[in-house]
Amino acid sequence: MLAKYLRAEGLKFELPVSEKVILGFIHWLAFKRGLKAGSISGYLSGIKKLHIIKGAEEPKIRTELVNMVLEGKKNMDAAARLSGPNSERQPVTLDIMKLLKAQLNTWQASPWDRQTAWLVCTLLFHSACRGGELLCKSNKVFDPAVDLLRKDITLTDKQGTGKSTLQLRIKTPKESKDNRAVIVDILESGSAICPVRAYKKWNLMAANMDRNSPAFCWENGKPVTARAMNTIIKGRLDQYIPGHGISVHSFRTGAASMMAELGYGEDDIKAVGRWSSQAFENYLKLPRTKRIQTLRKMQYNHSWNNQ
Repeated sequence: MLAKYLRAEGLKFELPVSEKVILGFIHWLAFKRGLKAGSISGYLSGIKKLHIIKGAEEPKIRTELVNMVLEGKKNMDAAARLSGPNSERQPVTLDIMKLLKAQLNTWQASPWDRQTAWLVCTLLFHSACRGGELLCKSNKVFDPAVDLLRKDITLTDKQGTGKSTLQLRIKTPKESKDNRAVIVDILESGSAICPVRAYKKWNLMAANMDRNSPAFCWENGKPVTARAMNTIIKGRLDQYIPGHGISVHSFRTGAASMMAELGYGEDDIKAVGRWSSQAFENYLKLPRTKRIQTLRKMQYNHSWNNQ
């Protein structure tokens, strides 16, 4: 992204990066690319890491002036959220999931693309994963060290229970302090929107798929991106929910809302969604155990399985 900015401005790529370049880069990201303060901060961290990897003199990226600009952008983002027409992101509900399923079944696309899109929706909803944890950022290239691959999804059968579990190996979880991968477990519910059921149907079609390729690709071989999914979701829901503002991130919001409606406490919700907080720091000691226990309770909850 820094290289794109420098090319656009006719500047030379040189390390170490100066404060002037950093400030121009922030402005470009904020007002030309439309990014929020959190995303911009992530790019600055990447630039710092780039210097370390290249063995260049490490610059002081976050100078006092840079921090002031970022704080100002953060305040602008907050004001925009409060004043915007969709100040609260609408969460995906069970009814919306059912509507999406019906609309994807009538979508004028190949059976492969329809099943892939539906599987992505069910996984986003039930895993509370971030879109970037499941989907590639680009439909042209992918990074096997970061992106979810076919081999990072495992289906295990639970002997004696008749239930299966999907395991997703998320390699760059946002909440990880040391960049360690985490395993996200998704239990079979048997409901109409069960992700395990969707996966089993999809997996039959993906028998010859390269296990080192991105986990989700369209029939034309291009990786599925959050942008593509947002376009599909908009096309399927606009007729029924005008101005909905539902996106890939709305599934994560929906999972939290559903758990709250079912009476789960804050710690359980934060554990399943891997949201960070002081309570979450304690939970990190046994992350998978906590998530599995909570998800198991959810799957056997009558209202969850039968709606």
